[in-house]
Amino acid sequence: MSLVFPNALAAKTTNLALARGSFWFGTVCLAAVFVSLALIQADRGTARAWLVFVAIAMIAVSGILVAVAGEHRAWLVIAAAGIALVAITVYASVLLPNLRSFDSSDSILLSLPKVAIVVFGAVVGRYYSGLVGVAVALAIAELPVAYLSIASGHSYGVDVPVLACAALLFLIIGLLRVSRKRTRASEPLIALAEQQDRDATELARAEHLSSALVHDTILNELAVVATVAPGALPDRARAQIARSLAMRRVDDEHAGEVAADVLGGDVAAAVEEARALGLDVSVAGEVAAVESLDARTSVALGLAVLQCLTNVVAHARTDSAELTIVSTDDAVCVMVVDFGVGFVEAELHSDRLGLRHSVRGRIADVGGSVQVWSAPGAGTAVSLMVPRS
Repeated sequence: MSLVFPNALAAKTTNLALARGSFWFGTVCLAAVFVSLALIQADRGTARAWLVFVAIAMIAVSGILVAVAGEHRAWLVIAAAGIALVAITVYASVLLPNLRSFDSSDSILLSLPKVAIVVFGAVVGRYYSGLVGVAVALAIAELPVAYLSIASGHSYGVDVPVLACAALLFLIIGLLRVSRKRTRASEPLIALAEQQDRDATELARAEHLSSALVHDTILNELAVVATVAPGALPDRARAQIARSLAMRRVDDEHAGEVAADVLGGDVAAAVEEARALGLDVSVAGEVAAVESLDARTSVALGLAVLQCLTNVVAHARTDSAELTIVSTDDAVCVMVVDFGVGFVEAELHSDRLGLRHSVRGRIADVGGSVQVWSAPGAGTAVSLMVPRS
């Protein structure tokens, strides 16, 4: 997964958020001026007042057309611009003669529809250039009102709310563009870092797998050779060495598959292998639960159980072990218990890889967990918990 939100999706998301916010802000402005004029009309109605409400409705329609326009429907944007131009002209021509002066408080009734048109221009930025949309919308909103103001004898002044709204939109859109440009410049470096992280993770996994296989095969068989009496190797030792050589002749990609066949890559095979080594293993619990595991998890669990039982043979100074299987809806747990000499895990030498790599590492690799309870003279219990498929 990408370390940051992909730039292409981020651009679409921010454009959509700005467009929606602008559309609803413009709608609120139109609603406010509509209600205000309705109250004024109720108090001192004029014959042509209905044209003002029609003009407000036309501005709202222009906003809706811009909102539903897509990349391949530019004609809707052009139509919306034309409707907004006619609407604001009609609106100003009806309203201006009824204003006491251009600088009176009633001028807010002119500002709100113009603000709505300007922010509707920002909605265009969802598909086209937002800067151009705001600039064109500002011209559509302001020029007809300026012309009609002068033509009707009103003094024209700068409409601060409208210009401030346009300036704010220019600033927001400009900052978004700068931010996206910087993000695009950093994307190659981020992609390279992600690839390096994936490579490092895969390398660590391969090294861990190789280390576990070396321990389960070469180191174990060297220990066997070192402990047997001088002379010809027993048949059992020869068979174990042959299996180990078969494991080392395959690459990491197929090591799990061969482990299942050669080393006993499931719990039942692990138990049989341990019994072949002379260990008396009793099995209890929900034995069929291990059949619900996927192949990769089953192999990892089987090899981890085999290593636990091998540790009992090699270190526990006992000839028996108990294996209990329990399960839940989400996981399978295998408990390996012996009543041997026990140990203190923290005191194990760093070159003792069996528990660290062949058990903990394998189970962690499939998303499971391992717990060990042991003490000198009190035996050992190892809990292997793996998720169901």
